Order: sequence, then C-alpha cells, then structure tokens
Amino acid sequence: MSRFRAAKNDRFVPPIMHAFREAFRLRDATKPIDTRNDAGERVIAGRRTSPRSAVGEPILRSELGEDLASLLNTVELGAIEDLNGLDAVAGSILNFGVPDLTAIAASPEAARRVAQLIKQRLELYECRLVPGTVTIAGEALDASASGQLRLHISAEMVSTPTDIPVEFVVDVEVESGKIKVFRL
Repeated sequence: MSRFRAAKNDRFVPPIMHAFREAFRLRDATKPIDTRNDAGERVIAGRRTSPRSAVGEPILRSELGEDLASLLNTVELGAIEDLNGLDAVAGSILNFGVPDLTAIAASPEAARRVAQLIKQRLELYECRLVPGTVTIAGEALDASASGQLRLHISAEMVSTPTDIPVEFVVDVEVESGKIKVFRL
C-alpha cells in the first residue's frame, strides 16, 4: 500500500505540502485566527469553518511539477561530499537531489546516463509516483542546442479511484546543470 493511501477507506491523501501551498496562495496564513467582534465574542476564522475543497487532477499535476522541478534542480550532497561508507546518508533525504550533471557532455550515451540517474532519483524521492511505472527516453538535441538533452518521462501518480498517468518533458542543460520541466 502506498504511504498516500489511508488504510481505513483507501482514499487519496494529498501531501501535507498542499495545505501550506494553499495557505500561501490565499495569503491567509498571517491573518489572525483569534479575532473578536464588537461585543468581544470570539469569531471563528473562515478557513476553519469552510470545508476543505477536493484536490483535483490539475492541482495534483501542478504540485507534482513544482516538486519535480525542485528535485531535479537540486544538486545532491554526494556531489560535494564523499559519502563512501555512509550508505544510510547516501540513500536518505540528506542526499536529496540529482548528481552534478555539469561534467556530462551532450551525446546519446550521456542522454542514457542522465536518464538513468534521473529515473533513480524520481523513484527514490518522489513517492507520489507508482513504483515501477517511471520510464524515460532521452535524446541529445540538435547541434544548434549544444550541451542540451531532452528527456521524455512517463509514470503513474498515485490517486483514487485510479492512478493518474503523467507525461512530461525535461530539458537538461548539461553545461549549467539547469533542468526545466514542461508539459505536465
């Protein structure tokens, strides 16, 4: 069972970051909750009285895209610190991110290596993706876009009543290590 499915009724449970992102978007996190009316009686804040809205597929895709961009543009600790003998650290959130890609040249072989590294990181750190469903096809872009790779990634995102197929394109600029996520 995925860690996003509740055992009792098998309903989808959105990631906790959704609550923080929603409060940030509404800009209501800084509003005082303990407000009083003219008579001095406590007034319950609107965000506590209104029911939570359902989290739809577009929101799930958008938030997955934000998190994937964050993951793929973070350089792992192992790129600057020797983690030999520290297997627990190497496979933990302390090593969140991808290896430093700036030393890799754009070529068909590089595209395969980068695709393999990114697939490994997606499976390790993005638990909203159903294990075993991540597939990546990579290609070097034409000579006018030297140093760039394009990866086509598909997977299934955990959801109820059925998992959501997601496909996106990732452009990797190997000279700078920057990664852009498109078409999520």
